[in-house]
Amino acid sequence: MMTAAADVQLLQLDDGAGLRVEVLTLGATVAGISLNGLQLTLQQPDLTHYRQNIGYLGATVGRYANRIAKGQFQLAGKSVQLDCNTPPHHLHGGQFGLSGKVWQVLAADKKSVEMYCESADGEGGYPGFLQIWQTLSVEQGQLILEFRAVSDQDTILNLTNHCYFNLDGSADITAHLLWLAADHYLPVDALGIPTGEIRAVANTAFDFSQARLLAEALQQQDPQLLQAAGFDHCFVCGDDVGAGTESEARLMARLFAPASGVQLEVFSTLPGLQFYSGNFLTAPHQRRQALCLEAQYWPDAPNQPEFPSVVLAKGQQYQQKIIYKFNKI
Repeated sequence: MMTAAADVQLLQLDDGAGLRVEVLTLGATVAGISLNGLQLTLQQPDLTHYRQNIGYLGATVGRYANRIAKGQFQLAGKSVQLDCNTPPHHLHGGQFGLSGKVWQVLAADKKSVEMYCESADGEGGYPGFLQIWQTLSVEQGQLILEFRAVSDQDTILNLTNHCYFNLDGSADITAHLLWLAADHYLPVDALGIPTGEIRAVANTAFDFSQARLLAEALQQQDPQLLQAAGFDHCFVCGDDVGAGTESEARLMARLFAPASGVQLEVFSTLPGLQFYSGNFLTAPHQRRQALCLEAQYWPDAPNQPEFPSVVLAKGQQYQQKIIYKFNKI
């Protein structure tokens, strides 16, 4: 188990039925998920690595998860420039993202923790003083992440969790089976920015409407896969959820590891799911050792008028939910 520090707390959640979750206040990070003693997520070896957290392992990312082209967009007729931490683009909230903040614990017990953080007006280039609350709770094999936020100015917001999953502890995830509840995905350019096309998955390498072995899926010679060195694409899981609205969480993905018999189901109120096959994981980890299934709004949505809106109006409540449900089958 990791050792915390004076400025960072480590909290442990236990559903009493085999699911245990470690949470760091640094980045509101899910530092570990285990089921009956089997570790299911990729972990950093120590707190120093979490402070650097290359790859955002387990972190809460934002204010805007994923990419915004050139860090620029128009909001209410005004041009906004964000910092470009992956030149020439903005990624996961930029240099001053939520993943680097130490969140305040408001309440905690054995099964839940509520945390809070703030982002100043202009931080990273984002307009508005933003307040964010996140509750992480465990029950009946589920880790439930609930996000709430409000801004004192019109802004944009797209929060997600960045856990990397490996459900059997093997060297890579190629023996996992993946199913996605998506009929379309978003093709991207060479730097991961959506082209604007919403492409059907049918008869393509991106069709996970039936559970597929990842070893087979990753061998496909699709230009999109070759360009990204694997999967790093947003899958369309419904576009009827507007910013700040409440909706029932829907099933987005099902991941299964035959070697362990462990299954993960991902549910969310959000309209997209970024599937990243760990193509660029580096030491102390290795390529494709784990994968991400990030429920979120669509990449570069502020510059794509046909994508679901990510505008959070002044005083409006942002409320979204992500659920990771684990079981042994």
